[in-house]
Amino acid sequence: MTVPIYYSDELLEFQGKFPDTPDRITAIVDYLNGSDLKHKFVKPKPATRKDLERVHSARYLDEIKNYKRINTYFPDEPIDEKTYGAASLAAGAACGAAEHALKKKEFAFALTRPKGSHAGKDFFGGYAYINNMAVAVAKMLDEGKIKRPLIIDTDAHFCNGTNNIFLNDARVYMLSLHQHAESVYPYVGKEKESTNRMRWYENRLWITDKEFVDKCREVIPKFVDEARPDFIGVSAGFNTFHKDMFFGTVTKIKEARTYQKIGRLLDAEAKENNVPIFAVLEGGYWIENLGELVYNFLKGFDGEKGKGLPDVYSEEHR
Repeated sequence: MTVPIYYSDELLEFQGKFPDTPDRITAIVDYLNGSDLKHKFVKPKPATRKDLERVHSARYLDEIKNYKRINTYFPDEPIDEKTYGAASLAAGAACGAAEHALKKKEFAFALTRPKGSHAGKDFFGGYAYINNMAVAVAKMLDEGKIKRPLIIDTDAHFCNGTNNIFLNDARVYMLSLHQHAESVYPYVGKEKESTNRMRWYENRLWITDKEFVDKCREVIPKFVDEARPDFIGVSAGFNTFHKDMFFGTVTKIKEARTYQKIGRLLDAEAKENNVPIFAVLEGGYWIENLGELVYNFLKGFDGEKGKGLPDVYSEEHR
């Protein structure tokens, strides 16, 4: 299988702020181009204003677009004249990957920046301004293409923006595996606050590769069975890697192959349930290893249908 990756060099025009800089994306592109992963880059179209207003208020979008008032009151926030365009294009990449997954019945990936999971209906945070995953899912719902989506978020930080947008939407199911809520931004997402539709799992501090994989194997298949989705979107974060401590994440996840195991598990669940699946890049800032981590995750989806399904859950695959 050739993995379609929705991406444009125009996303590099927004300079951002360390550690969320264009270098993290070029590191991924360079690594993938030098790897054995069969892939193709697909240039996305920017999300339309209508697409964005499904999940964000018009007033909020105007503040991001005009940005100068934000600069005055939030001087450390790297919003500038390029932010709105880059964020709209990133959301468009997510929409493109979602559409591809649905039409072609094959996995697609959106290589995006800025990230989106901390952007709510009318707030930004954590260098997220437009919620890429939410825009894509809301568009597909509004157009009647899906009815019961499941969003799985594996970023180290809780997806407070995505939760804010879909909290009262009975059609949308969410599962998040994130670092202990009280230890890291945004300091919410406690397990005890889970509901039938919204399932939160807090990873202990210094979680190991085996513990993380085992936890994914335990909770993801179970919730897929409960939710019975007709579409799966994955907010894929790589700041669970042990060197990636810029935003307070503390883990002992050291093996790049761990991310391939997670990819294989997600791919197996989608195929076993005959559900389209796509993924969107969220966090991940340790440039030295980031390309390898994303490569391994994508390799988890490049097998033939049904191949390798049994050992995804086995001791041998650990």
